[in-house]
Amino acid sequence: MMFILKKPLSWILLYLIFHILIRLLFSTTMQVDDTEQIRHGQDLLLGYPIPQPPLYSWLSWGMFKIFSTGLYALTLLKYALIALTFWFTWLVSGQLFQHLQTRYIATFSYLLLPSFAWHMHQGFTHTILLGFGIILTMHALLSLKENNSIKNYLYFGLALGIGLMAKYSFLLFMIPLLASAASITSFRKIIINQKILLTIGVFVLIIGPHTYWLTQHYQEIFISIDQKLKVTSDNLLLDRIKSAGQFAVAAIIFVMPFALIFIINSWKRLFNTDKQVITDDLTLLLNRFYLIIIVSVLTLTLFVSMPHFKVRWFHPLMMIFPLWMLARIERKELLSKSIMRWFAGITIIFTILIFSIRIAQVTIGPELGIYGRLNSPVIETLNKLPDHLIKNSAIKTQDEFLGAHLLSIYQDNDITINGIFYQNSVTHDNNRCLLLWDDDESFLDPDESFLEPNATQNIDSGELTTMIADTK
Repeated sequence: MMFILKKPLSWILLYLIFHILIRLLFSTTMQVDDTEQIRHGQDLLLGYPIPQPPLYSWLSWGMFKIFSTGLYALTLLKYALIALTFWFTWLVSGQLFQHLQTRYIATFSYLLLPSFAWHMHQGFTHTILLGFGIILTMHALLSLKENNSIKNYLYFGLALGIGLMAKYSFLLFMIPLLASAASITSFRKIIINQKILLTIGVFVLIIGPHTYWLTQHYQEIFISIDQKLKVTSDNLLLDRIKSAGQFAVAAIIFVMPFALIFIINSWKRLFNTDKQVITDDLTLLLNRFYLIIIVSVLTLTLFVSMPHFKVRWFHPLMMIFPLWMLARIERKELLSKSIMRWFAGITIIFTILIFSIRIAQVTIGPELGIYGRLNSPVIETLNKLPDHLIKNSAIKTQDEFLGAHLLSIYQDNDITINGIFYQNSVTHDNNRCLLLWDDDESFLDPDESFLEPNATQNIDSGELTTMIADTK
């Protein structure tokens, strides 16, 4: 055991295991993104009525077939993808950097990016797969430069396909990356090559079926995306400049406190005042990637206001920023021990703080009467429902959050969620219909008339009250 702990990468494994245990042992209530996957993962479809590609839902479907529908399967999927993201970051850092020290910093940098250190444990699904697709694509491109074999061309197409099928915003990473690669002679030789048709072929095979579905449903998807981003062109130049400033601030926040540590301690290296920066085509690739992004943002500012980007949406643009910073900072000489102590100390403090908040969220929170999605006792309340009431009952709810929990625990019942029928087993002889709803919402039947049930039994669990009603 002590031998394992002496290896820095083993700490990543322990870090992930601890997060898994916090998620599974302290709360059985799912987050909103997880409940979405519970519902969509019941069937394999070319697309789903959400503004995201279907790959994560396909993976969820596969996990449900192996481990049964529920939080356990989704947690295993999430942390398998996170572990792969850390591992491929380690591999990419080996392609980029000469020192083992720099590789460790690159791999552990995620622990100092709030979107990774906090948000990915709280609610991310598609974004986790997006992060894996981004680092996988970097590894595939750098592997292709090292060896332009047929296998690596196929691998590059696979990585691009996974990235785009993870999240549409992958395009914000893919386009600048390909443009920066095409501007460098050594990369251009492998891109403008007959073998690139293999890459394109694999890419098209992966995205083709969903692209066909998208042509039939593009309006509902793009309207949803437009409502999120709020891009407009009918405002003053000053407003556009202001929106670009807000965009830039959000991008900077995404990489804090990691970036701040090295700006303070290694600013001479970062800004190359010592004139010793290592220049090669790999560093040039990262430099031009961010140059293209900066030029694109400035150009867009002339014509439209920048999209309303939340900090946690910046993965396509800023996930590889630590790699760029470290490429600027690395020299033939190692970073000083004092800088490494700063990095290690802040990483440990930041990680312990997040562990503590996550545990308090699901333990102390309910004791203080502070409830949220994560600690609302949904499963505990449903488990108190009498067995005879559930048996041979069709269950109906208009609450999608509650409905996903029903799917996870009542897998032998026919369940209807917001008008959509989920049949988890063979057709049943249902003797009754059980109606469930949040106690702070009125329940509507399909013809939009209010039901006024006669509540015959109340079940209390924390702040949640379940009313069992006779609707005859």
